[in-house]
Amino acid sequence: MSIYLISFFVLFIVMLVYLKIANRFNIVDKPNNRSSHEVVTIRGGGIVFPISILMYFVLSGFQYPIFVAAIFIISAISFVDDIKPLNTSIRLVIQFISIVLVIVQLFPDIPFLFIPLVLFILLGGVNAYNFMDGINGITGAYSLVLLCTFCYLNQSLSFVDNDLIVFGLLSVLLFLIFNFRTKALCFSGDVGSLSIALFVLFLLFKLIIVTGEPIYALFLMVYGIDSGFTLISRKLKGENIFEPHRTHLYQLLVHLKGYSHLSVSFLYSFIQLGINYLIIFHILNMKKAYFWSILFILISILSYKWIKNRLI
Repeated sequence: MSIYLISFFVLFIVMLVYLKIANRFNIVDKPNNRSSHEVVTIRGGGIVFPISILMYFVLSGFQYPIFVAAIFIISAISFVDDIKPLNTSIRLVIQFISIVLVIVQLFPDIPFLFIPLVLFILLGGVNAYNFMDGINGITGAYSLVLLCTFCYLNQSLSFVDNDLIVFGLLSVLLFLIFNFRTKALCFSGDVGSLSIALFVLFLLFKLIIVTGEPIYALFLMVYGIDSGFTLISRKLKGENIFEPHRTHLYQLLVHLKGYSHLSVSFLYSFIQLGINYLIIFHILNMKKAYFWSILFILISILSYKWIKNRLI
């Protein structure tokens, strides 16, 4: 426990130092007509996510080295992009390299034919998680729900070193102190959203591999439905999916319905928490679990479409 407290304090100091540096060198998000914020805000506060993983790496005796290298690479290029926007192709190539490293860590003996499928899922998942990072508190609160869920399951399933999850939790809790506010002191930036996305997906895949239970993928259902259907809709309209927009359901709730950032962030996280509870304590224990899972997904999609159509 003392190690955790000391680590949290170190991360807190790192955050304060970063805020001063970012302010000094103008690493900020400036509002525009597609932004969800109205004041200039420091970008890149999510740098504490990869730093916490590096701290774990050193203190654990260098466990999961290939995964940590992947986190470092994707965080480094994302931080550069936060400072000075890079070409989309460059970002995707570096993301591709990072995800290949994660696949090597997760599946050292994976058949070559399965690599493209896993690569597609991870690359899409990382970017979908990043696209959902558009209002105060949503990335931190949603990640908190997921990491708490993983931590709970790890007590009985032991699918990963528990300290890895705990160090991730410490960084998310710290980030929420600065971000879960009406006027955030900082945003996570790509360095935060992409690194925490890769971290969450690594844990999710580890859980699925150890248990052999793909139903756990529903732990990302709220983000998956909103980001997936929004991406498909924009693609069908011929829009550039990498350009900023306000067409996610969470954005419509804020900008059209007038709900606060924090209430929408809490709503998304609370719904996902409820889904996780149903999966762990009910669906996985039911006969024909896959049938009920598919039915649950279909009902959720129809509910999502109905709500979004009412807003547009």
